[in-house]
Amino acid sequence: MIVKSKLRWVGHVHRMDDHRLPKIVMYSELSSGSQERGAPRKRYKDSRKRTLSACDIDVQGWSDLATDRSAWHCRIQETTTKFEEERTMAANNKRLRRNNPAQTPTPHPCRHCSRIC
Repeated sequence: MIVKSKLRWVGHVHRMDDHRLPKIVMYSELSSGSQERGAPRKRYKDSRKRTLSACDIDVQGWSDLATDRSAWHCRIQETTTKFEEERTMAANNKRLRRNNPAQTPTPHPCRHCSRIC
């Protein structure tokens, strides 16, 4: 639900007039970066890029698709459904691997001392 809402909001803001505050903020950048030590702060456009990539939407051409509202909503519906199916399948596989530990190897005699290992 969060991914779907995030993508719907991005398309909505992209279709806004250029003078609207949400569009100005979404496409703006700070004039100077922070001089603090450590990892750089997370930016909205990095989060948007990660979300688009996770849903198999072209990161470079998303704005052309978002211009057409009905096409954008259809694409969001398709990709988020596929994303959720893949996420659910991966979680189920992880649960199965955790609940069914690997079979213990068959014992075999040591070639040096003939003990069973």
